Amino acid sequence: MPITYNHLARSLAPRRQPVRGHGAVPVPRPGSGPAPALTYLICTNPRSGSWLLSEGLAATSRAGNPREWFNVLEEQQHRARWRMDSSTDLSYPAYLNLARALSTTSNGISGIKLHQYQLTELARRMDVNDGLNADELMRRLFPGARYIWLTRRDKARQAISYLLAASTNEWWAIEGASGTPAASRAEPEFDPDAIARLERAFTDRDSDWQAFFRRHDITPLVIHYEDLAQDYRNTIAGVLDWLGVPGTAAIPPTRLRRQSNERNEDWLTRYATIKSAGVAPVRDRAPAQTSDPLLARIRQNRRTIPDAWRQWIAGSKLSRISDEAIAEVLTRNGYGRAAALAEVSKAASDPYLLAATQVQRRLRKAELLLNAQGQLARLDSRARAVDRRPGLSREEFRDRYYAANRPVLMDGLMSGWRAMTAWTPDYLKAVAGGQTVEVMTGRDADPHYERYARKHRTELRFADYVDMVYSGRATNDYHMVASNGFLQRPGAQPFLADLTAFPEYLRPATDGRQCFLWFGPAGTVTPLHHDTSNILLAQVKGRKRVRLVPAAQWQHVYNSSGVFSDVDCERPDLVRYPRFRQATVIDLVIEPGEVLFVPVGWWHHVRALDVSMTISFTNFVFPNHFTWE
Repeated sequence: MPITYNHLARSLAPRRQPVRGHGAVPVPRPGSGPAPALTYLICTNPRSGSWLLSEGLAATSRAGNPREWFNVLEEQQHRARWRMDSSTDLSYPAYLNLARALSTTSNGISGIKLHQYQLTELARRMDVNDGLNADELMRRLFPGARYIWLTRRDKARQAISYLLAASTNEWWAIEGASGTPAASRAEPEFDPDAIARLERAFTDRDSDWQAFFRRHDITPLVIHYEDLAQDYRNTIAGVLDWLGVPGTAAIPPTRLRRQSNERNEDWLTRYATIKSAGVAPVRDRAPAQTSDPLLARIRQNRRTIPDAWRQWIAGSKLSRISDEAIAEVLTRNGYGRAAALAEVSKAASDPYLLAATQVQRRLRKAELLLNAQGQLARLDSRARAVDRRPGLSREEFRDRYYAANRPVLMDGLMSGWRAMTAWTPDYLKAVAGGQTVEVMTGRDADPHYERYARKHRTELRFADYVDMVYSGRATNDYHMVASNGFLQRPGAQPFLADLTAFPEYLRPATDGRQCFLWFGPAGTVTPLHHDTSNILLAQVKGRKRVRLVPAAQWQHVYNSSGVFSDVDCERPDLVRYPRFRQATVIDLVIEPGEVLFVPVGWWHHVRALDVSMTISFTNFVFPNHFTWE
C-alpha cells in the first residue's frame, strides 16, 4: 500500500514531548487540495547554486515552489506562524500537507529542494517501529518523482563560498528583499584547514548522492552550477522542457546578486598555493579537527529560534500569556527548556515590545467595547436570521438595515430585468462571445486561491468560458469574480441595458463602474471574508448558499490576513479554531430574483449550488467609503 503523508508523520515526527491532552486530534487541513500531478526533487549540497535554480523555477509560476521544506528552520517558521494563527501546535502530518500545498503551483507541479544532509536527517527522525530507512522513505514519500542533481565542479570554490557565508551569515542576497539575512560585522579569517575539510565533505556528499541514484536506478537531470551561472535563462528553459511544462513560460531575470568577489579569488589563490606546497591532508589530523564541518551548521539550526517564533513570543506576551506557558510551547516544538526561557526573558526587555505594550493599552478599550457590543447583539431575537422583505422604502432600508449594519434579503426588485430571461448561453455568446475575459483558474490546486488571486488570472474568449461553465461539471477550478472588470469593457456594454439599477438605494452608474459580474459553474466557492464597503448581491441565474457571521463577532473568525478568515466555514477545524464555536453563523439560500444586502464588515461565505450569475453593486446613495488602515 502506498504510504501517505499522514503515514509518514509517524516516522518523521520530531523528537519532542507529546502535546498534552490532545489525544487523537484530527489532522488539520492546510493542504487539502489534490496531490501534485508531478513532483521533482533538486538533490544538491550547500553553495551549489540551489538558490539560483530554485528562484528561477519558482519565478515562472509554472514549475512548483522548490524550497528546503525539510530544513528545520523552514519547518520552525511554519510552526510559529501556525501557532500565531491558532491556539494549537502544528503536527507533522499537517506540516507535510502544508509543504505539499505550498510547494505546488496551480498546474500541479511540486518542487522540493533537498540537501544531502537533510536526507540523513529524515532517517534520524524516523520512528524505529516503522523500520523505514532513508532510501525506502524517499521512494514512498515521493513515488514516481523526478530528480535533478545540482552539483558544482570546483569544490575548492564551493568550500570557500560556504566558509565565507558561515562566517558572515550572508547566505544569499536578493535585490530589494527585506528577508536578506544581515551580514556579520566580523571580518572572516582565512582558514586553509577549514577549506580543506569542507572540500572533502562536499566531495563525500556528492558521492553519497551518486550512491543514492545508483541504488534506485535513477538517472537524474544533471546541472552544474558553473553552467547555470553562465547560461541562466537557457538552463531554466531546459528544466521547464524536461518537466513538460507546456507553452513558453516567462523566465524573469534573476533577483539574486552574485556574492563571489575579490576575497573569494584571493582565498582561492592562497589555498591553491598551500595545497601545492604539500600541506598534510586533513584526514591525517586529530579526530576533533576532522569532524564533518557541515554538522556544526545543522546543530546551530536546531538551536536557532527564528524570527517567526520571536514574533509569536511578543504576541503572546501582549496577550498576557505567562512566561511559563510560552516556554512550554517552545519546548513542545523542539527547543530546550533553558533556551526557551532565555528567549522569553530577553523579550521582556525588548524596547520595541515595551512600546507596543503602551500602544496596546490605549487600543484595548476600543477592543473591549466592540466585544461588549457583540455580546449584547447576540441577545437580539433576530440575531440568528435575516429578514426577508418584498420591498423597502429608502428611509426604512437606511434606518433599519444600512445604518444598523444588519443584512436583509429583498425580492421583487428584479422583476423588470431583461437579464432574468435573456441571459442564456446562446445570448451571452452572441453579444460578447469574441470578447476576452479574465477568469480565475487553477483554484483547485491552491487552498489559498483568493489570497493569491493574481497568479490565477487567465484570459479566455468569453464564448469558450460560457461553454466551460455550461458543460455540466460542478467545480471550483474556474470562476469569473468581481475583479474581472468585464462590464466595464466596451464589448460588454449591451449587457448593462439588460439591468435596471435600484434607484431607491443606488446612484446611477450607467458605465458599469460600480456593478460587477460573478459568473461560474455550480461548486464555485468564495471563502469566508468581509468586504470593506456595503454591497448588494442581485442573483440573476442559479442559487447560492450564503453563510453570514456578524461583523461584531470578528474575534471568533481568526482573521490573520487581509479580509479573509482562516476558518473553512464548511468544515471548521474546531480544534485549531475553538472560538469559532461561539460564532453566530446565519445560513440562507439566495434564489434567482432575490437581492441580498451584505453590510460592511459582515463575514460571508458563498457557494454556488447551480450555474450562477450574480451582479454586485456598491454605488449606494448613502456614504459607503470607510478607512481600514
